[in-house]
Amino acid sequence: MKKFPKIDLKELEEDKKRNHEQRLEFVRIYAKWVKKTPNKVWSKQHKEFIDN
Repeated sequence: MKKFPKIDLKELEEDKKRNHEQRLEFVRIYAKWVKKTPNKVWSKQHKEFIDN
């Protein structure tokens, strides 16, 4: 019989919340950067990212 690891649901929920907050912060920072950066610059970088 296969044994499964014990999962601390409280710790998992805290990790999920922390991850969510980090992603929101990244989106906010990236949005500010896109707003202040000329279209030619950020669109070129975006294209390179997508093409890879």
